[in-house]
Amino acid sequence: MIVLDVVTAEPAGRARRASVELVSRCRAGDQRAWDELVRICTPLVWTVARSFGLRPADCEDVAQLTWMRVVKNIDSLREADKVATWIATTARREALRLVSRSGRDVPAGDGSSFGEITDTGGTPEEVVLSRADEAVVMAAFRLLPREHQELLGMLIAEQPSSYQEISAALRIPRGSIGPARARILRRLRDRLAA
Repeated sequence: MIVLDVVTAEPAGRARRASVELVSRCRAGDQRAWDELVRICTPLVWTVARSFGLRPADCEDVAQLTWMRVVKNIDSLREADKVATWIATTARREALRLVSRSGRDVPAGDGSSFGEITDTGGTPEEVVLSRADEAVVMAAFRLLPREHQELLGMLIAEQPSSYQEISAALRIPRGSIGPARARILRRLRDRLAA
């Protein structure tokens, strides 16, 4: 299965090649490639639309208009490896058009009239990309043997266990925890790169 850089933890070169190949197949009229592109990028489109405070029906309109423009203009995309960014930009423009047509106001300025604004950790697009990366890592983590999952889980928990507690709970020598951790993380890294 081909995945885009939005949801892959592969090395950058491989993700770029996968994106370019998927766009090429879409340009050639491959319906399965289009289905894959829509499946992967629809959450991104919806996140962008919702970031404008649109109602669900308006978000649906933005998504539909975005995909219509993507289908119509896929041949004009110059950098196929940046297809997800291009789709997010297209969704943003469609949301802005909808907002301007409906006469709705989009808050702008320094935000002082809204009181204290907290940082959400990035743009909606960045949040979606981060969640996608987390999903890929969790999928690779679930493929590890159960005892490896338990060891890593105890080490990376919000309140990590001490080596003594891990040794007692998992019945492994205390001195082997560090080397085992290194081997498991190396396997996880290799699995993500494969």
